[in-house]
Amino acid sequence: MALNHGGRLGEASRRYGIAENQWLDLSTGIAPWSYPVPEVPDRVWARLPEAEDGLIAAAADYYRAPADAVTALPGSQFAIRELPRAIAAHRGSGRVGVPAVGYAEHGRAWAAAGHEIVTYDDLPGLSALSHTLDHAVVITPNNPTGERADIERLCALAHGLGRRNGLLLVDAAFADCNDGLDHGGLPANALVLRSLGKFFGLAGLRLGFMIGRGPAATALHEQLQPWGVSHPARWIGRHALVDRAWQAGQHRRIIDSSRSLVELLDRHFSYQVVASAGLFASVFFDDDERAGRVHTTLAEQAIWTRLGDDGRWLRFGLPGGGPAAARLDAALNTIAIRGLC
Repeated sequence: MALNHGGRLGEASRRYGIAENQWLDLSTGIAPWSYPVPEVPDRVWARLPEAEDGLIAAAADYYRAPADAVTALPGSQFAIRELPRAIAAHRGSGRVGVPAVGYAEHGRAWAAAGHEIVTYDDLPGLSALSHTLDHAVVITPNNPTGERADIERLCALAHGLGRRNGLLLVDAAFADCNDGLDHGGLPANALVLRSLGKFFGLAGLRLGFMIGRGPAATALHEQLQPWGVSHPARWIGRHALVDRAWQAGQHRRIIDSSRSLVELLDRHFSYQVVASAGLFASVFFDDDERAGRVHTTLAEQAIWTRLGDDGRWLRFGLPGGGPAAARLDAALNTIAIRGLC
């Protein structure tokens, strides 16, 4: 059964009887400004990918990581699914700490590989129970809570797990917006996942990276040989990773839009908790019904948000330009009139 990750406008269109091109999709947390992909040369389509194409060097420079520790992936989801299997094959099943609220594919993948799942509410909670775990997953910043882990906490967690030959998996898919993650400072039993889908607005490219070493990383690297990532994805990814001028502009766009979105949500949901992580902001409600009612009322106005699996939160992606932000503001005014804020 597929988990709910946002998007799926076709289903929303059928449910609410609104054409897909009429929707403002704020459900995914993907940048509304995609990297402007240059025309891909015919030779890229006609030839098989080659490892010596500059992609790994560009990724190592962008992520500030050793080139020999960087593996290109067909989307970071590949590693999320395959790493638990590789670890189970290498050393058997274990107890794995995963966020109670966060990207749910982590828990599902570890459970499917035969591991026991232990959920934690926040990073202090993980630290408190880490001595009982074999492995742990940290999402930083967490989607949807916005919680961030500093390098000191990650190192402490990894060192503790390392005493039991355990792995710390760090999902940093949203870390580009405020990247303080020093990959070189992490212990050898930590693996970090990065993605071009979020900050670069290239989710459809299906390109990500695993940073780290060890038996599990080696197993995934071998699975991807010889052509695990398509030639066009590698070519586009290299261009995006070295384009510092565009990246600087993207940072400014995200900072400005994120600030405006948080101000808007704070104004309309002044009695709720609003958390932000750059590319999205989440509203956490104090009862079990209000989030669902707000989600439905916005959907009736062709604005699509991500309703939390527990029905207690809504996630809003960045609306982008002025007209989209004004449309969201007007829709939230309608909700306020109905007394749902």
